[in-house]
Amino acid sequence: MSIIRASQTLAVSLVRSSAAASGNTLARPLAAAYVYPTRLSFISSLPHRRAVSSSVLARHNKAVAASPAVRSISSPSPLSQQAADPHVQASSRAAGADAEREPLLRPDPALALAQLSMAKLATVWMVYQACGSTRLVQAAPGLLRLFERLRLSWLSNAVVRRTFFAWFCAGETEREIVHTMRRLKDAGVGSILDFSAEADLADEGAAADAATARAQANVKADAFTKEYLHGLHMAAQVPGSFAAIKVTGLADPEVLFRLSQPYARLRTAFDAADSDADGRVDYAQFRDAVLPALPGGSRVASPSGVFGMVDRDNDGQVDWVDLQMALGMDNPLARPLYLRASPSSDYGAVASDIDDYERLVSRARAVVQHASDRSVRVMVDAEHTYFQPMIDHVALVMQREFNGAASASTLVFNTYQMYRADSLQRMSDDLVRSQREGWRFAAKLVRGAYMELERERAARLGYPSPINPTLEATHAVYDQGVRLLIDRVAQAQREGAVPPALFVATHNNASIERAMRQVCDQSVDLANEPVMFGQLLGMQDATSYAVAKAGLPIYKYVPYGGLSEVMPYLIRRAQENSAVAASIKKEAASVMAEIRRRIFGRFSAASQHRLQQEQGHDLQEEQRPQMHHHHNHNHQHQQQPHGAAAVAQSALTKKEL
Repeated sequence: MSIIRASQTLAVSLVRSSAAASGNTLARPLAAAYVYPTRLSFISSLPHRRAVSSSVLARHNKAVAASPAVRSISSPSPLSQQAADPHVQASSRAAGADAEREPLLRPDPALALAQLSMAKLATVWMVYQACGSTRLVQAAPGLLRLFERLRLSWLSNAVVRRTFFAWFCAGETEREIVHTMRRLKDAGVGSILDFSAEADLADEGAAADAATARAQANVKADAFTKEYLHGLHMAAQVPGSFAAIKVTGLADPEVLFRLSQPYARLRTAFDAADSDADGRVDYAQFRDAVLPALPGGSRVASPSGVFGMVDRDNDGQVDWVDLQMALGMDNPLARPLYLRASPSSDYGAVASDIDDYERLVSRARAVVQHASDRSVRVMVDAEHTYFQPMIDHVALVMQREFNGAASASTLVFNTYQMYRADSLQRMSDDLVRSQREGWRFAAKLVRGAYMELERERAARLGYPSPINPTLEATHAVYDQGVRLLIDRVAQAQREGAVPPALFVATHNNASIERAMRQVCDQSVDLANEPVMFGQLLGMQDATSYAVAKAGLPIYKYVPYGGLSEVMPYLIRRAQENSAVAASIKKEAASVMAEIRRRIFGRFSAASQHRLQQEQGHDLQEEQRPQMHHHHNHNHQHQQQPHGAAAVAQSALTKKEL
């Protein structure tokens, strides 16, 4: 046994003892044991991939289109019906069955705490204590503004930089950021580099004249684009990394809002016109209810001509995916439909928005092409619902261009916020669209990060909240979406087809356990990462370590940027931690237990016994082939089990302990 392994084993035993004595189970680990492959796309490993792509995609598309799970959510249904959905009920039954089985996920905070310095432990403890104070978190934005008015920002910035920023962000300089990514990779954890500056609608009356505001917005978007390109440069220095982009950084948020309005109303009109809820409308319904929902719909001289453009198979009916594909902003013939009916109207786009849309797509294309040239995968972040239709549109256009079966150098993921009541519908629609257009579907599933803002805005403006009414409903929808996509991955692999790609981004251990169990039960091959897991830097690191220990791909979202730019992100992280007060208290208590252990140097007889057990286990581990991926993936790949085999082997190992 190496000296490093022995010291880590000793630290594990000591900290486990402290945590057990105080009843705490969560803290921050640094290490994990999974190393991702350097060739990232499943398609790149296929011989003669251009010849193979059309046939395998055809089989994959046919199988997914015929899936009962897709059919069950292909037409809109109220959330009350989702609760009665047989797939949600199946999720509940599966959860009950999994509870009786040996858990695959066993978060263990001990290793990370053992490797943190005392100064770092003290900082982390203070951060957790602050996050656990609801009053302090709620007051934080006002306090920061007060310090700014008093010209004491230097003081508040210094405190935030040494606490929240140091824990939740990678740094401000390229050297700091790349160092953080390499440290994570050395510990077996991948990185998703995220320039965390955020943009939103301007405050009322804040803008100058329209021309000046537009010019300033385009200058800012160009600057963001350059920063995304720089981020890709940094990500490429650590092979296997992702980079995240925000579409609000690539265009004026006001433009995104105006262009998103017609998409949202078009969907509402389509759902209302679909009187028999079969997911399709005929020409009369399209002419009388759907087309007039667009700002320029009343100006159309020949509705039958527009319907013919949408009805590509000439069967007299169209579904939502038909509308998306034919009437999107990427079709120049459809763009007049998005323009305002009159100068006095505030619904729809203005003429300059068409040009700004072209600039937006050009910037996005430049960023993704840059990523493709450097073999970096891209994640398009989800944002506020009032921007999301246009964000989804840009993501779909990039996926169509770069996720084709012949692409081996990058993969574009769109993000689905499963706390939205329409999330399953949108995800299934996009899955169907990928089949029709012939590109690989790639999705990151999150619960969502703007719940309070969305609910407050809906109440203030008098429209229905887009958020699920209960946390339980969001849990059910999230698990259903994960299960649907893992089913599709397993089915595609059995048929030799190109599988979709799923990124399970969550801090919810129950959801992770279910996903791991499904991967294991369906014998999903993880060699090319069709299923991945991820958490945010500085949060749920014990879970990240446990997922890696089980042999699954694991990543950390690694935010970076100037302190003033990432301040909204840091406030949201504090608010998110405050919302799970019980968990954050356990984190803080675990850190304090480690601090006390170091100060007093005490550990129990139970710790010594556990240490002996783990030392014996480590000796056994050195004598057996390693189950985890190694940095030299191509050389050692054949000696290591992947996917279900790795998960099962890890479960047996933990059972031995």
